[in-house]
Amino acid sequence: MRSAEEDLKMTTSDKPLVVIPGDEPPQIQGSPHLADLAPFGEVVVHTSRPSNAEEKLNRARDAAVLINSRGQVHWRADDLKQLPHLKMITVCGIGTDSIDLEAAREMGIVVCNIPGKTAPIVAEHAFALLLAVSRKVAYLTGEVKAGNWPRILATSLRGKTLGVIGTGNIGCEMIRLARAFGMRVLAWSFHPSPEKSERFDFQYAELDEVLRNSDAVSVHVKLTDDSRH
Repeated sequence: MRSAEEDLKMTTSDKPLVVIPGDEPPQIQGSPHLADLAPFGEVVVHTSRPSNAEEKLNRARDAAVLINSRGQVHWRADDLKQLPHLKMITVCGIGTDSIDLEAAREMGIVVCNIPGKTAPIVAEHAFALLLAVSRKVAYLTGEVKAGNWPRILATSLRGKTLGVIGTGNIGCEMIRLARAFGMRVLAWSFHPSPEKSERFDFQYAELDEVLRNSDAVSVHVKLTDDSRH
């Protein structure tokens, strides 16, 4: 048995070690699907975030696989060099920015993500923020809780124009939601797709035109040297 009281061990076999290094806030701890990994390896779930770099490395020291369920746990080149048994890192989402991809590639460590799977969740959150701003949700909720009933008009999204920067999985989900609310959509992308434009019923335009003619803008591009600022 491992000494850390927080460890949740799924098996006690000599199979390859699969480590979830810091599942806080809870993401996959307690999931019945963790048992699906038991035939392939010994699974250890750490239910708190490592307090420092030494603790992080100690948790992962013998791991063949890391399931990095939280992006706040970073794996840079210096970390990876101290994990001689590591063959694979996977994340529970789209972003791999918590991992030094170049260093992993040089060391032959496979890095996996789940592109597209969380796109509806991210787009719903972004659209909820847009809706909250347009309908003054936070202000009106606070006023009603204080016993007031302000008579102000909120802004309807129907008929407004949403500018979407980036038409990947998340951007297209955002467009789908906007169109369902009766919004017009102008979009810009590094890789414009006529098929997407027809399928989701929106128009591509130059970036300046999108910014100039949109009532709100939602940005869904990966942060790179090309997209910065």
